[in-house]
Amino acid sequence: MYSFLNYRSRATLVSSFFLFLILLGCILWPWFSAALIWQKSTINYPIISLSNHTRMKIPAIIHQTWRDENTIPNNWQQASKTCRSLHPNYEYRFWTDAAARRLIEKEFPCLLSTYDSYPYDIQRADVIRLIVLYVFGGIYLDLDVICLKPLDQLRGYEFILPKTMPAGLSNDVIIAQPKHPFLLQLLNNLPKANRNYLTKYATVMFSTGPMYITHEASNYVNRSSIDVLSQDLYGKYTHNSTRSLFKHLKASSWHGNDAALVKWIYRRRIILLLLLAVSLASALVLIYLARHRHSVVNLVKKFFSKEKIKYEEISSNLVSV
Repeated sequence: MYSFLNYRSRATLVSSFFLFLILLGCILWPWFSAALIWQKSTINYPIISLSNHTRMKIPAIIHQTWRDENTIPNNWQQASKTCRSLHPNYEYRFWTDAAARRLIEKEFPCLLSTYDSYPYDIQRADVIRLIVLYVFGGIYLDLDVICLKPLDQLRGYEFILPKTMPAGLSNDVIIAQPKHPFLLQLLNNLPKANRNYLTKYATVMFSTGPMYITHEASNYVNRSSIDVLSQDLYGKYTHNSTRSLFKHLKASSWHGNDAALVKWIYRRRIILLLLLAVSLASALVLIYLARHRHSVVNLVKKFFSKEKIKYEEISSNLVSV
């Protein structure tokens, strides 16, 4: 009976260990696959200048969104002004929640139930930017993005997303021609991705945010039509670079405690990976010892018995002398 219970406990330990590895793989795989697919940028410094004969595919429109026009933080208003002053000939469209909802009712009424079901406002903000770009095309910028240079050179492309950290693509800057098929794919698949991932950060990231866009881009049939803005030009992870097109205030207004935890883990990823490796190695050693305990015990007994014999021989020799 004891050996049977012991066998069951070992089997449970081994099964739990491998289930943990599978769960860890499921959590990390989207990030690793995104890192592999989107590791190269297609738009790097210096940006290839457009000739006068190149047709501008992106309309000269800047889109920005917020719940209303009266509650925008002052530093965001200043950031928005930098983009408008650098593009005086561009049309500027500011989308409040009410105006965005009217547009959805007109252009995508089939998405209203999904749109209304989102638990977080940031999810609706993520969807609004996709719809306005699909309908009108142009340049979408988060309000906390400061423009450092004109963006005219980017208007010859079809669709641009910036490369982000730790992996994949971001959605705080999106440049697109109207009616781009990838935007339609993103909009069509929103209901399928509308799930609760237990925490706010994961739910937003994988239902409407950067990881949703990255996943859809990875599965897009015409992936070559999506151009990736390098981190150098994106400017979010560089400091005082003369190459950057943008500077980011990094407001992250929707982030909660779970996002802070994710950032804490990412900053200490090397130490945590080493601890994980040590823990896994220790677990394997314990499993081995549990499965072969009789052999280990016999080996230890044999070792100490040899030491005892040597000690007795030395003692007898000393007595004889």
